[in-house]
Amino acid sequence: MNPPCPDPVWSPMTDEEIMEQTIEVLERHNIIRVLSGPPEWVKRWYEAASHRFIPAIDFQLDDDALSPVDLRRLFEEGPFAVLGEITNQYIGIVPDDERMAPYWALAEELDIPVAIHVGEGPPGAAYRYPKYRARITSPFLLEDVLSRHPRLRVSVMHYASPLVDEMIAMFGAYPQLYVDIGGIQCAYPRPYFYEQLRKFIDAGFGKRIMFGSDQMFWPGIIEPAIAIIEEAPFLSEEQKRDIFYNNAVRFVRLSEEEIARHHDM
Repeated sequence: MNPPCPDPVWSPMTDEEIMEQTIEVLERHNIIRVLSGPPEWVKRWYEAASHRFIPAIDFQLDDDALSPVDLRRLFEEGPFAVLGEITNQYIGIVPDDERMAPYWALAEELDIPVAIHVGEGPPGAAYRYPKYRARITSPFLLEDVLSRHPRLRVSVMHYASPLVDEMIAMFGAYPQLYVDIGGIQCAYPRPYFYEQLRKFIDAGFGKRIMFGSDQMFWPGIIEPAIAIIEEAPFLSEEQKRDIFYNNAVRFVRLSEEEIARHHDM
């Protein structure tokens, strides 16, 4: 409760305040965002501001995991459009674990974009989550999945930080692969993050990077996360627009009608 920084970001005290403050920021900046969480929570937020959210289902292959049959039903009934965040890394399960095979097959069959945590966890992650291992950060663990499912669209959350070179190698091999920058831009000093982001840009992969805030419980982190991209001196206006919107449109495959509605907003 005494952070050593001049401008700490605090969480609201209730779930309702988190939702209200989040929607307020989205309205202020005209943001449409993928909203991830347990299905019932996502539905409640979506009902509060459906014009601001693309609903997603978070997933972990634990004892309470939804079955492939249950997931199929949720996606076919709606309003869900994205599978993720998949957080198996926190329980020590690698992407190509055989238990995940029916879920990858389902996502490819239904053409559902998938977002998976492949990157750093919170400080001390291995002690908060005893089965977490930093070595599962490697994006190479997705290779067999993508090779078996060539029509599967996957976003590597947190761009497998800090393994940027490995991620660039994966970009070259798998054109359906994207990344988001969620959380990393705020977790480190700007020069460190900018060095990593610029490496992707200089390698020619500016069309495969999507914005993310990794907001979780802190609506106040969204605006600083936006500013870090807006103020990046090496990004053109077109590249910023791609990161904020255009690349996600392509990844999620929004319709022309949805894009027009967003522009009208």
